[in-house]
Amino acid sequence: MAKQSPESLSMKKYQIILILVWAALLLFCLLNKDRFTVDGVLSYTPENAVLSAAFMMFLFALKSISVFIFSGILFAANGILFPLPAAILLNVLGAAVMVSLPYWLGRRLGGDVVGRIVEKYPKAAAFRQLQTGHELLFSFIARAVNILPSDIVSLYMGAMGISYRKYLPGSILGMLLSLITFPIMGMNIANPGSPTFLWSIGIQAAVSAVSIGGFWLVRRKKKDQ
Repeated sequence: MAKQSPESLSMKKYQIILILVWAALLLFCLLNKDRFTVDGVLSYTPENAVLSAAFMMFLFALKSISVFIFSGILFAANGILFPLPAAILLNVLGAAVMVSLPYWLGRRLGGDVVGRIVEKYPKAAAFRQLQTGHELLFSFIARAVNILPSDIVSLYMGAMGISYRKYLPGSILGMLLSLITFPIMGMNIANPGSPTFLWSIGIQAAVSAVSIGGFWLVRRKKKDQ
């Protein structure tokens, strides 16, 4: 059996450490998942606006390594805590944090992660059929269709070696609707029967349905070619 180089052994140790740290954080999120609700987030948020914004960024970073936390909770919480323009800006910044950390983890772990993701999440195989040289568009579609947890998509994109300069803006654009509609829902959460709240839900649901429908039509067309 061929001996592994010191560089290869060092990389494997690094990968093992990353996996153990990620597993520990995932376990923490799993054990505390019942606390990750809008009310739960608000109960732990400082009253100072700057500290609140910093705390929300921390929660977005925590979300980035956990499939157990629904990102919409954080988007909506910002809508409750801040005026709409500030809430949308914080959601964009938080989304950038959220999609970046697992992306870089995927880059470090390498292509072996892709096979494991596809094995555990068969829907991820559909991304391979849509992947082209247009990495920004591919990143946008992967986010817009929303068929996999955000963290898994980020990990997959990093492991596939998608350019970060194209991945990040494509991801933010693909999530932009949620970054706007969820804080609007949060602002009107005390009055869920209001037209603004209902319109936000309706638009979110309609665009999601169209995106998923378009995704499967394109996938089916590629299969037939």
